[in-house]
Amino acid sequence: MQKHIKRWLQEDKYFKILAGLATIVVVYLSLKPPNPNSQPWHLFFIRGDLVLHLICYMGLSILYFFAFFKHPSAYKKAFILSVLVGSALELLQLIPTFQRYFDYQDLIANFIGTSIGIFSIWFLFRFSTQE
Repeated sequence: MQKHIKRWLQEDKYFKILAGLATIVVVYLSLKPPNPNSQPWHLFFIRGDLVLHLICYMGLSILYFFAFFKHPSAYKKAFILSVLVGSALELLQLIPTFQRYFDYQDLIANFIGTSIGIFSIWFLFRFSTQE
């Protein structure tokens, strides 16, 4: 079973395509104008959009790791790319054209989600990868 999983992970072309598509979706959802009728929601006293940021960037960092699986220091590359994408999107929200607002809490949620994603992948794959 491990051979099949490792061979599947080494076919990184599919993961690169999937990571690219996921990045495009995140860019679209981060920069599209907000719906004026949307109601804010909370999960255990935490703003709902922060939960979405955390889950989104956790997933992005995991996809980026799989896309860089064959590369040396895949963890580092996936972490840096996720942080750069999250930071760039938050900074782009400073531009009034997008009708979005910069929020440092979103940046923190992006960083925490990326960290959780990289740590969980490291925990699962620590014996399979050579760093």
